[in-house]
Amino acid sequence: MRIPSLLSWLRRKAVAHEIVKFEPDQIGPALRHFRKHGYVVFENAFDLREGEAFWADVEQALASDVPLTFSVYGKHHVNPDVPPHGFKLPRIIDAEHHLASARALLLSPIVSRFLGRYYRRAPTCLQTLTYKYSSEQAAHSDRTLVAPPHSPRYDRKTLAACWFALEDADARNGALIIYPGSHRVASKSVARFGDNYGGFSAHCAEVSEAAGCLPVTFEAKAGDVLFWHGNLVHAGGPILDHEGQPTRKSFVCHYAAMRDKARSAGPEWVRQRHGEGWYFAKA
Repeated sequence: MRIPSLLSWLRRKAVAHEIVKFEPDQIGPALRHFRKHGYVVFENAFDLREGEAFWADVEQALASDVPLTFSVYGKHHVNPDVPPHGFKLPRIIDAEHHLASARALLLSPIVSRFLGRYYRRAPTCLQTLTYKYSSEQAAHSDRTLVAPPHSPRYDRKTLAACWFALEDADARNGALIIYPGSHRVASKSVARFGDNYGGFSAHCAEVSEAAGCLPVTFEAKAGDVLFWHGNLVHAGGPILDHEGQPTRKSFVCHYAAMRDKARSAGPEWVRQRHGEGWYFAKA
């Protein structure tokens, strides 16, 4: 499919659902929207200076050979021993263990207020992902994919994600694609497909669209925060400007509801209180 026809296809699909943005103090209406559609967007939800400080810390950490962990096609590599293509499309999976600015974002006020109301308890951050570009990852839901080693038995029905837009995103630089309402569609387990991740992705898109949950491109503004249900189908949009390959910097966090006395699965991790919530720190 040529790029112009792909862009036209995305725009035709987008008219099926209009993305509404909420103010950070509209927690009640936002919760109702989240439960119905499986996602919600808050605008001006964090200080852009915090996002800029976080990214500056990421760049400094890479330049200083801080041992950030990269996930490259399912395999982990520790900086600076990362293959060249890993640096080209970085997916850093442990920034919070090295950077105070990452910890400040992952349990920022909007997270504590929204997920605190949703869970009726303080949220626990399971993991984070730091992206410089769109992942271009095919359609998927997180519920059966997110399995951090420190808490493999968490209640997957409580899984939720948060996406911090550190800069603007549109179809040109691979804006996120979501399937509103798809969190209500069952039968999206990756286990059924073994090593066939492409089959799993195709299945997620097919069952969602068959249920009338059509893909929508989320054109974000820096400062937007998108929450989505752990069973919502979503994808990393294709980068259409291949020549310039524009960045789409973002910080993604996954959360669950856990008892206050919950512990990690092994001694190398500590479930640690931070602000109005919890995260897992390396011991």
